[in-house]
Amino acid sequence: MKKFAFVGAGKMASAIVSGMIKSGSMPPWDIECVSGADDTGKILAQNTGISYTPKIENINAQTVVLACKPQQLAEVAAVIGNKKIDVLISILAGTTISKLRARFPNAGKIVRVMPNMPALISKGISCFAPETPLDEAQEKIVKSVLSAIGKVIECPEAKLDAVTALSGSGPGYVFEFAAALAAAGEELGFDRETATLLSIQTLLGSAMLLEKDTRSAEELRDAVCSPGGTTLAALEVFKANNFRKTVKDALAAAEKRSKELSML
Repeated sequence: MKKFAFVGAGKMASAIVSGMIKSGSMPPWDIECVSGADDTGKILAQNTGISYTPKIENINAQTVVLACKPQQLAEVAAVIGNKKIDVLISILAGTTISKLRARFPNAGKIVRVMPNMPALISKGISCFAPETPLDEAQEKIVKSVLSAIGKVIECPEAKLDAVTALSGSGPGYVFEFAAALAAAGEELGFDRETATLLSIQTLLGSAMLLEKDTRSAEELRDAVCSPGGTTLAALEVFKANNFRKTVKDALAAAEKRSKELSML
């Protein structure tokens, strides 16, 4: 019996597996994967040294990570839903713990997770919600998976829609801001390559400073500003156009949509 089995071998599963092996939290021979009709499982196995099984019914592991598409859940559960699994970890968007429990009645513990895209470079943040409190060993298992792709926070399942709106979808907002910043730079006369470089490095450096500095985002913002200066002139435009309200409304819309999807 393997310690971990990944059902699905796409980008997120690949990021987790690679991170686990690279961090030393789990050797490749203790991990197996299965995928759909594509070659993602074979490729992941070739790249990492884990085992690949072509048939999902052959999955045999203490911890199973559901990393397939949400619409494949019924098909997967029809085959392995009655297996005895110590811990079932799901990264399926919009799939509640109650839905998972109905499909996997023999799972010892079910944990729902919302990762985000920077997990692809092990710089993500994942929020996990357990069905019931985890014991020390179960928590270690969950964190061995999620810490491989970034930072980890535990939260109630009721908060996962808000997590989805903030950190799950958040990279999309940052990418849109980066694109807008670069486009505005081109309007100021820079070529695309230079405008893009200025945009990326500004965002990257600012994020790293925000992480390392003890000052809050507001305090750092104020430190950039000088009375009557250029930064303040730009921020006044943000304020006049209700920038913060736009962000607030955007997150509210994302949270609402996440709740709607979980009801499907």
